[in-house]
Amino acid sequence: MYVDPEYVAAVDASQAQVSAGSADATRIAAARRFPTAVWLDRLAAIDGAQASGGAMGLVAHLDAALAQQRAGSSGGTLAPMTVTIVVYDLPDRDCAALASNGELSSANNGMQIYKTQYIDRIAEILGRSAYAGLRLVTVIEPDSYPNMVTNLSTPACATVNQNNIYRDGLRYAMAKFAPLANVHMYLDIAHSGWLGWDNNRSAAVTAFKELVAGATPNGDLTIIRGFATNTANYTPLDEPFFDGTDGVVGTGGTTQFYEWNRAVDELSYVDKLRAELVAAGFAPDLGFIVDTSRNGWGGPNRPQAAAADVDDMRIDRRAHRGNWCNVKDTGIGERPRASPDASRPYLDAYVFIKPPGASDGTSDSSATTPNDEGKRFDPKCGSGNIDALQGAPHAGKWFHEQFLMLLRNAHPPLN
Repeated sequence: MYVDPEYVAAVDASQAQVSAGSADATRIAAARRFPTAVWLDRLAAIDGAQASGGAMGLVAHLDAALAQQRAGSSGGTLAPMTVTIVVYDLPDRDCAALASNGELSSANNGMQIYKTQYIDRIAEILGRSAYAGLRLVTVIEPDSYPNMVTNLSTPACATVNQNNIYRDGLRYAMAKFAPLANVHMYLDIAHSGWLGWDNNRSAAVTAFKELVAGATPNGDLTIIRGFATNTANYTPLDEPFFDGTDGVVGTGGTTQFYEWNRAVDELSYVDKLRAELVAAGFAPDLGFIVDTSRNGWGGPNRPQAAAADVDDMRIDRRAHRGNWCNVKDTGIGERPRASPDASRPYLDAYVFIKPPGASDGTSDSSATTPNDEGKRFDPKCGSGNIDALQGAPHAGKWFHEQFLMLLRNAHPPLN
């Protein structure tokens, strides 16, 4: 898997802020090798600004991946190299949140810009013969479609649904990427704390089938490789001391945390989703990737045994499962790797989609005007949210304090 040089540079900047030879320095040295995804979250990210000392563009990343592939190969045979790319610039993006609404507006020709200046350009670059030997994984539009499916009471989401903004944009992206043999598409499908309820999951299965089927004239559901879950989120892979039985998830007992959501972790969510999506017509080899970049929940507060009270034995220590912004006391989870679970052949990989250390959103409550990247303050990131770290920069910017926290609380531990 591709190791992003820009992520490495950010890690090195954090390394310079800690004492040489310290436990943090050792952890940071290990984290320097993590493969992470490349986020194309605005038009300018495609070209970058490397010539003037700015960010790498898509071509620069793919060229760097080729160099890493050559360096890791021997005997004249190129080793496989996977590059994960987040496609994230829909018009009216993230209709139920504020931290990263994006730069494009459907009211201002946003759909045409999205198609011609964003998706077309990405597809052209990915399709170049120079990159035919790379395995290109696209994680397509985190949060947006799930936001629309479950938040139609929010005016912005009702509008994008009525105007088919997300549907048309996503179908266009799928149709453009589908002919590229080395591009493997995963649609974002939120996480267990969002779509895990039986009714939400059923609605999502119906909506995603309709979405994918409409991307080609013959309704081909196999044009996508599968789905990505837990992107930039904190839901544990597994709650080892209980499952989603009524005594655990009911709201009349010791906890309100699960609110009758029987998908208490990501693995149970993936299991349920996979069965229901296949029953709905998706192919049996439908695959899933899970973002484990911040769902480890290690450290001294991690429960070690079953307890009478669910709140005393759940790995997820959030005050509410809907808290998503720079969550306190979290740690990196399982390291990126392919085929991580022999009992789940449909689990394609654990991946770090959101790089550890990349902020989820600014905690500055005065930043209410979107910046040049369409990012601003969301109350979920503010001091009124008991789970949110303060002192956070805008979404996607490096957050040194969060990075150290994630490394210190890693599970499995870093050594």
